[in-house]
Amino acid sequence: MSRLYFLFFMLCIASFANAQVSFSDNFDSYTPGDYLGVASTKWTTWTNKPGTDEDVIITSEKSLSPNNSIKIATTNPAGGPMDVILPFGARYTTGNFVYKMSMFIPKDRTAYFNFQGTTTPGTTWSLDVAFTESGLMQAFNGASILMREQYPVDQWFEIEVNVNLSSNIWKILIDGECKGAFATAVSAIASIDLYPTSDLTEYYVDNVSFSHDPAVTGFALDGGISEIVWSKGRLVGSIDKPAFVLRNNGTTNITSADIIVSRPGLSDTTLLLTGFNLAKNAKKTFNLPNVTLKGGNNKVEARLAKINGTSTDGEDCNNRTSFIFDAVEPAPFKAVLVEEATGTWCPWCPRGAVFMDLLSGYYPGRFVPIAMHGGSATEPMRLAEYESFLQFGGFPTVRVNRLTNADTDINPASAEEPFLQEIQQPTFATLTTGARFDQASKRLEISVDVDFIENASGNYYVSLVMTEDGVKGTTAAYNQANAYAGGTNGPMGGFETKANPVPAAQMVYDHVARAVSGLEPNGSNEISGVFAKGDKRTLYFDVTVPATWKTANMHIIPIMLENGAGYINCSSTTYAKAITNGYFSGTEDTFAGTMQMFPNPTSDNTNITFNLDKASTVKVELMSINGSVILSQDHGTHSGNVSINVPTSSLETGIYMVKVITAYGSMYQKLVKE
Repeated sequence: MSRLYFLFFMLCIASFANAQVSFSDNFDSYTPGDYLGVASTKWTTWTNKPGTDEDVIITSEKSLSPNNSIKIATTNPAGGPMDVILPFGARYTTGNFVYKMSMFIPKDRTAYFNFQGTTTPGTTWSLDVAFTESGLMQAFNGASILMREQYPVDQWFEIEVNVNLSSNIWKILIDGECKGAFATAVSAIASIDLYPTSDLTEYYVDNVSFSHDPAVTGFALDGGISEIVWSKGRLVGSIDKPAFVLRNNGTTNITSADIIVSRPGLSDTTLLLTGFNLAKNAKKTFNLPNVTLKGGNNKVEARLAKINGTSTDGEDCNNRTSFIFDAVEPAPFKAVLVEEATGTWCPWCPRGAVFMDLLSGYYPGRFVPIAMHGGSATEPMRLAEYESFLQFGGFPTVRVNRLTNADTDINPASAEEPFLQEIQQPTFATLTTGARFDQASKRLEISVDVDFIENASGNYYVSLVMTEDGVKGTTAAYNQANAYAGGTNGPMGGFETKANPVPAAQMVYDHVARAVSGLEPNGSNEISGVFAKGDKRTLYFDVTVPATWKTANMHIIPIMLENGAGYINCSSTTYAKAITNGYFSGTEDTFAGTMQMFPNPTSDNTNITFNLDKASTVKVELMSINGSVILSQDHGTHSGNVSINVPTSSLETGIYMVKVITAYGSMYQKLVKE
């Protein structure tokens, strides 16, 4: 789409008088090897440059109708440059529009297309449709997910987008079966864009057709349900009451609805909705019953069984909506580092701010955000040392656990999937931060305990970043450029209602990188050797804290890496919590003993036994797999054989970690509560 970073946009209102039109193309009249935009008078490219690398070449390697098709793919990790456009001849805002095509998406590959809402590509996006390598199709507008459904992998299937533009009902059918319907913010359509978003994209297209009929029948009674919203992330055990939208597409007011809800592992539930009055085109948000995510595929479906007491209405396809949650089991104590390139001068950077806030809210303590401001000498929150080290290739982009580089950094709106992949990877070390502050010198001394929870060996180092939330400025330099102003580029966390630029008085910047230390190994931040489970090492940093920084809004983020091998783990601790933890003196002694825990799994209590060669204070902490301390108890000084009972009856069913802390190190063991 001749853009590197944005895939999520909306469309704007206009009107156009249209006659009935139709078009079809199975590519069989072309010669394999020809550019489609050159051979056809209908097809073109994003910037109207047929015959260039934006165009697609006719292929005969796979087709549904003999003998040709087109293949949308790229070797570029960032997507493009291929960008194929089929104009529909006009911008349609009323009547009924139908688009069909056959697709073949190979196993472990992705696909993507979008509908443009104006005749000039790049002005507005009416709908985006993405297909994941795991077999999920997702339709979305801006940051709003409209539906998720499964699609056939590694085989030909027909996808149909059938739009009643007058009533704003967008239906998606696969092989003739309705998968759901929804409304967009504004109902208009002008072209389709076939675009490979990354080097994982590979799909074939055959038998393309579209038609527009200006005549369309309205509905007297029609209700539609759509847009199931889940706000708790996709980790196993997450619990939420998903929201969904009930919309009136007819002329008769809706005053009641019966909704049948299907949830994983539970019997169907019927919601009886009353006490409201929806006029034509009005909508209302309701909540489904609690859903607890289980491992793997979680499909939640809501079906409109009755409306105003009757079981029939004008359109059947919009009487059901579903959402598929592919939940993952997070590794104990694992946190994922997400570094964002942003700037006040950057008009698309509000997208980065929105998604960093969204995902850190979904995954608190697990998704660790850092906003690196840069890209301009006038950027007021610029941290030049950090910017020079990271060398981002564009704004806004993010890196997840530093796995990408300037050529492959990703769209902030796409950060959740790599986060979910990384959060499953086990770690062998945890990082605990303590600090003390000298008011006279403004010097903050920071200690970072590296606790090895598994055996490990290698050369490691720890970097440190301090961030601040709630940053505000009073000068024009803090004005935020805003491409979402006016709403033509879709909803974006409220930025669509703000001006361009957003005045500094209305802006609050979060996760702002304020200080860095030890970006490279430097001797003082390194630890090397063979480490046993229970070993601990302590590293030290100090930062001068200006009076202008609001320490109540600050986080201290240590990042552990292996020389030449990359990311190990990180943590995020508030300034206040670090001060409360205190400045650790540290030790390099190993725990002199062994530890056993029984019963495990447990229901009411568990016993911890171990042996100490030397007298030591003993402290026991019980932690969730997110690293939160649920129980902390001091057990005095012990030596020799030690036995400690830990009550567990009040714990929820799940997995926990038990940490025994002594003067000579710590030991960890997993505890399962049944």
